[in-house]
Amino acid sequence: MRTQRLGLILTLLAAVPAGAETPAKVRDSCVDCHRNPDFLVQNKKLYDYFRDWQLSVHEQQDVSCSDCHGGNPEVSDKKGAHGGEVGDEGKSNAVNFRNVPDTCGQCHDDLLEAYLGSNHFEHLVKVKQEKQGPNCVTCHGSMNTTVLDVTTVEAACARCHSEETGNKPEIPGEARVILNKFLSIDRFYRYLSVRMKPEEKAVFLKDADARMQALAVRWHSFDLRKIERDTRALVDLMKEKRDAVRDRSGGGARP
Repeated sequence: MRTQRLGLILTLLAAVPAGAETPAKVRDSCVDCHRNPDFLVQNKKLYDYFRDWQLSVHEQQDVSCSDCHGGNPEVSDKKGAHGGEVGDEGKSNAVNFRNVPDTCGQCHDDLLEAYLGSNHFEHLVKVKQEKQGPNCVTCHGSMNTTVLDVTTVEAACARCHSEETGNKPEIPGEARVILNKFLSIDRFYRYLSVRMKPEEKAVFLKDADARMQALAVRWHSFDLRKIERDTRALVDLMKEKRDAVRDRSGGGARP
């Protein structure tokens, strides 16, 4: 994954002897061109795309334009940089609506695996009309992506699931209720990270971290029954540990 690649790069740089020259960063012609403020007037939509990327976690993780759109960022002329790929909305394009999951899955492979087993993916591939789905960008956006939380998940689900569409309108409310329970997990986690003994905390919170990551992956299967089950199990586990720590310390305020 890209985070692993970034970690390797930082490790190699740290091994460079003092006083040695580090190689100059390779220029990215996509960024050099699209950062031009003239686009604000000439093509505001394109300029806004660049600004969204510039403020995103993708930019922080060194994921640039060509990683998703193709093209050649090492040449400066437009034709060569685009390479016949950028702007092409054909079925082979990496950001074609149908291909978005595979493109995002280059980095988010665990989330892609969960999504491929979902009814959302089945809907994406069986419906012939363009831009049916949903896919990754339907819920998270594309450039400056967002992680849905209890304040945003209901509106995101309601784009497809509502009384107006007649498509399981109960889902947005159910999703909000489940995510609201996750807030309890966060409160218990913060309490335990402060109150537990260091040697006990290292083991317990490592397991809790793994369970929370698995739960995040589970959300991409869109199986609310199983998501609710796993969420409740983790809430109960954290609450049990919180009660044990509090009783051992002679009480204390609830988180």
